Amino acid sequence: MTYQYWLPLSLAAVVGSSLAFACSSKFDSCEARRTCSPVGGSSGAGGDAGASAGEGAIEEGGNASVGIGGVGGSIAESAGDAGSGGEGGALEVPPALFDACSTKGAFACVEHARAQRLACDGKVWQAGTTCGAGELCDSSNGACVPTVPECAASKPGTVVCRGNILLTCGPDLVTAREEKTCAGLCKLGVCQAPICGDAKVEEGEDCDDPDATASGACVKCKTATCGDGAVYAPKDEQCDDGNKASGDGCSATCRDEPVQLALGDAFTCARSKMGLVKCWGGNYSGQIDLVDTNTRVDATIPVPSELRAIALGAGRKAASISARASSVCALLDSGDVKCWGNNDYGQLGTGDTDHRGDQAGEMGDALNPIQLGGGAKASGISVGGLHTCALLSDGHVKCWGSNSRGQLGQENINSEPSPKDLPAIKLRGLATAISASSWHGGGKQADEGGATCALLKDGTVQCWGSTTVVPHASSSDIDNSYGIGDSDGEMGNMLPVLTFSGGRPANSIVAGSVSGALLDDGTLRLWGNELIALANSTDTSTPALLASVPEMPMGKKVKSIATFGQHACAILEDMAVKCWGNGSYGVLGLGSTSVTGSAAPKDVPSVYLGGHGAQQVATSGTHTCAILDDGTLKCWGYNGYGQLGLGDTKNRGDTGDKLSADTTVSLSF
Repeated sequence: MTYQYWLPLSLAAVVGSSLAFACSSKFDSCEARRTCSPVGGSSGAGGDAGASAGEGAIEEGGNASVGIGGVGGSIAESAGDAGSGGEGGALEVPPALFDACSTKGAFACVEHARAQRLACDGKVWQAGTTCGAGELCDSSNGACVPTVPECAASKPGTVVCRGNILLTCGPDLVTAREEKTCAGLCKLGVCQAPICGDAKVEEGEDCDDPDATASGACVKCKTATCGDGAVYAPKDEQCDDGNKASGDGCSATCRDEPVQLALGDAFTCARSKMGLVKCWGGNYSGQIDLVDTNTRVDATIPVPSELRAIALGAGRKAASISARASSVCALLDSGDVKCWGNNDYGQLGTGDTDHRGDQAGEMGDALNPIQLGGGAKASGISVGGLHTCALLSDGHVKCWGSNSRGQLGQENINSEPSPKDLPAIKLRGLATAISASSWHGGGKQADEGGATCALLKDGTVQCWGSTTVVPHASSSDIDNSYGIGDSDGEMGNMLPVLTFSGGRPANSIVAGSVSGALLDDGTLRLWGNELIALANSTDTSTPALLASVPEMPMGKKVKSIATFGQHACAILEDMAVKCWGNGSYGVLGLGSTSVTGSAAPKDVPSVYLGGHGAQQVATSGTHTCAILDDGTLKCWGYNGYGQLGLGDTKNRGDTGDKLSADTTVSLSF
């Protein structure tokens, strides 16, 4: 009968001691000694040498294995005794405890991938030493050998990974055979298909580093470049929209571009796609955030590229901007509103009449958001010059500042320096857009011309304020004060709902001494008391019914409209710009200061923009600016304060037959 079982490790010392006693040279006359020697010749030369080496080790009382040759011989002999195995090879049938053996001092493995060993005492296999931690018995020589780390937790024959190399674990887990290197990652003994994002640079990849990807240095396993869709600041990228086209808010060189304009009486503001704001020109109320009110002359007028962005507060970006007269407001990405510049009438909404931006320490985090009441947020903002209105996120409207003609819609004439405690304006429905405006220019006349319009969700319009610019029935001005919204009962159901011929809804509106609505079919309706300068009409009265207002003859559909004072500009469906009305200072961009008079806009030449179309046009009373389809900005008209952003005070657009190249503003954010 064959016995195979483990003995406790403590028995290894006993076996070693027993062998040492039986085979010690001190007992030559004992039977045990004669049994141990001589070693059987069947083990071969290697076996003799191994036995001698093993015997010597045992005489010293140790448990060391015999030499390689001796072990090979003894294993071959034992295997032969067992009827299997071969010279120096791993046993097919491992030796068993108490089975016969003949090579004294030889070690053998109990079985594959085990730490336990057997030791030959010259007659039978006894329990031998157990291999130490991290070692297993090598059945080819009985030695304790470090386990292949990758195979330590596996079974013999298992395929594992060494980095990205496949390994097949040997029968004792102390050897392994390299198979192949994976093209992709090696996981759980299987080659994965190479993919971007596996943290391994493979064929066709420049990089594959998660840290570099997070920083923008490596995008889709390619070295960062403009147009890859990720902003990489060390390469001087401000933006990256995944293309190399200019005019979409991010230039062909990945620089931030202007997407919105807001013009005051003598200054200009531009907002970038990333929410930065720059203002330049007149600074008499601190509206361009230079922490003073000094007027710059030609030698010191900076171009916009040399100015810093307006300080809106840590981490804050502008979602929209609006400006008139000498005040500016920004709707922030948080839904808050911040305003700066002139505050004579409380139009900044700060609860006082102190200007903001004209002294150090007034902007940035020090400039508090306007308290709209009840924690309300805004979705739109419109500065009228002497009053300001916000479209709240719930569709209601609040206005504050000057109120001499009821333009705040509170059915009184009290000026309000803050909207915090004001109720929402009574309208027939919720609004989707607002537009506030004063008479062109500043001072008392501007106050008397204040008006506000709201575009309602159903495409109709309601306007209130000065009757000189607001369409109304005579019964709408209950107190005959030349204002609608300044007396009890004039808002709510009494406020006229303005519709248009054919019943078409309006898509956008603009309020002012000339107001307008752009309908959903691309046609334009204008009304107000300055129409004499705005083509094809000598009727300066304000119509009571907008449905009777004829379509402004444009020749093509209109994409957007801007009006102020006595001139208007529109972008047509082909992106051409047409300006008409009073051409003072060259504001029409037609190379003269003349008035287009009775000429219909369709007969007025388009503004020459160097072969480019326009994405947005904005007007003040004396200058005009347009963002072109290549992301550049052009300004023309009056430039006495450097509001054109050209580094001087020379007017543009008042001589020659077209705008010159020097109307392109040097603007970067």
